[in-house]
Amino acid sequence: MKDFIPNINKQKKLIENVLGVSAKAREEKAKNPDIINATVGSYYDEDGKIKVFDCVKDAFTHPDYDNYLSYSSVKGSNAYIEAVQTWVLGENHKKIYDTYLFNTIATCGGTGAIALAFATYLEKGEGLLLPHILWPSYIQIANNLGIQADFYQLYDEKGNLDLRSIEQNAILMQEKYDKVFLVINDPCHNPTGLVMSDKDYKGLVQVLNRLAKKTKVVLLLDIAYLDYGSDNGKKTRENFTLLKELSTNVMVLFSFSASKTFGIYGLRLGALIQMTKLVAEAKLFSDATSYFARSTWSNTTHLGIEIVSNTLNNPDKKEAFIQEINATSDNLAKRSQKFIQELKQYEVPFAPYQNGFFVLILVDNKNFEQEIEAQGAYGCHFGKGYRIALSSVNLEEASKLGRIIGKAYQNIVNK
Repeated sequence: MKDFIPNINKQKKLIENVLGVSAKAREEKAKNPDIINATVGSYYDEDGKIKVFDCVKDAFTHPDYDNYLSYSSVKGSNAYIEAVQTWVLGENHKKIYDTYLFNTIATCGGTGAIALAFATYLEKGEGLLLPHILWPSYIQIANNLGIQADFYQLYDEKGNLDLRSIEQNAILMQEKYDKVFLVINDPCHNPTGLVMSDKDYKGLVQVLNRLAKKTKVVLLLDIAYLDYGSDNGKKTRENFTLLKELSTNVMVLFSFSASKTFGIYGLRLGALIQMTKLVAEAKLFSDATSYFARSTWSNTTHLGIEIVSNTLNNPDKKEAFIQEINATSDNLAKRSQKFIQELKQYEVPFAPYQNGFFVLILVDNKNFEQEIEAQGAYGCHFGKGYRIALSSVNLEEASKLGRIIGKAYQNIVNK
């Protein structure tokens, strides 16, 4: 007699270190406001409150219940699709990418976009190529779909994207699966804060074009933190235009997180964007992603869609939002400068960081982490490092946290 749950599902257990540590940090901070909680991947203002943009406040202050509470379409409204494509690719994207077709579908957050990309372009038993330092949910999504994960080194000895490692491992993937599916989290990589340069993008195009002579290649750019770089993603958007040099044998996908960009984390909204010159592939994308979405989450939050559409399609509201998000990312850059200044003073090793929510301390030591907690600060053990979320600490805490980590490093690791 078969069991209720198949054996393959009995082995599925969510192990979420970040959420557990974050819950503990919140409990401690509720007792003592001086506790530093650097575990949360959401942006908090200098007063310790989650950042609420004016466009979000307006949606709650003047609710349009008929729209907010009704079902959205599976793909999302045309207004939302156009707004997201223009936001990600630029006002002149139709002219810049005049030979390309773009398809977009609304998803449940950036996570939903990634899961949808995996499900659409890979089948059970196939593999994908991930960075060796990564957001763990990539692996969980892959495992749930029966997809194998292989890895490339994220950065080289100079702190640049390790293109050699990508190519070497992609060649092995071609031999094994007759296809390459590559995931790159840029800009503001989670958990390191690495940002690809134009040289990285140019090199990546060359690598992918060489690979595309042998097999089809899917490039998924996870751009969840696109708007939180020190230049608000301007340089990365410029680098997107370099992708026009890719072979038609390379499929480009962007996973966008409206949850992150608009600070509406709990509303779970994002988008998967396809970029291709092939009409047949555009039709296949539209059909397959709509099918997967309808059979998984059905449709996304209409409230979120209305917030994004109303903001980005109204010039005055859009400009006000741009000013707000620029100020937010600028403040995040100030936090990182203060924090990293302390790390360098104490000679604490950390992964290459340009900007973004997170910094990865390159120390894998339980005593080191316990010492930090004993001093009233919380980060998260992350792979073989210790992740600090600068998004959830203020400027004063950023400096203090850097000193706490520096002293713990000198006392425990670098005696």
